[in-house]
Amino acid sequence: MNEESSNSTIRIWLLEDHPQFAKQMTRLISAEDDLDCEKVFTHPNELYSEINFGTPLPDLMIFDLGLPGKDGLQVLREVKEKYPQQKIVILTAFDDRERVYRALCNGASGYLLKTAEPDDIVNGIRDVMHGAAPLSGAIASMILDGFAKLGPVEETEPLTNREEEVLRAMVRGLIKKEIADELDISLHTVDMHLRSVYRKLHVRTQTEAVSKAIRKGLV
Repeated sequence: MNEESSNSTIRIWLLEDHPQFAKQMTRLISAEDDLDCEKVFTHPNELYSEINFGTPLPDLMIFDLGLPGKDGLQVLREVKEKYPQQKIVILTAFDDRERVYRALCNGASGYLLKTAEPDDIVNGIRDVMHGAAPLSGAIASMILDGFAKLGPVEETEPLTNREEEVLRAMVRGLIKKEIADELDISLHTVDMHLRSVYRKLHVRTQTEAVSKAIRKGLV
């Protein structure tokens, strides 16, 4: 990844497949003296081509999640795996808890909703560059509410190395067959490890497991 720009202008790449919203965002960002929406991509392949071409990466990338050809969470994961220091903010209409948790677990620097006030989006961009992790109000409330319902983080039985691998793969959004293929184990073994993870974390669902894993620093 490139070093932060030597001047005060924050260089931004936008991955957004809705032309009208992309145009609105470009105008909003570029109207600020310290922000520059340098490039706009409508398909993940366009972004990958630009990266592979060797163009210096921006200070910040902004991704939608509902993208053609490839889910935005997968794009986030792949870019972060190759460039772990790259700052990426999710800006989307999706506000369900599972997507939010997966985005944050996969390295998103912030999660903003398209319904947010323009000033909140602009301020969120600046917050990321100053080390904060902006969340739209509804998203922050959702996460806090989810944590509160689980109660205090109690002591749990330690996970084995394999159970941690399965849990991390699940957080990354992989389905059971993909987990089995990646770890070179059977579907039956994946199910066995997941049952053990749920039992040890005292949870019943994937979302609860992800939330507990975040709170305990397991992922």
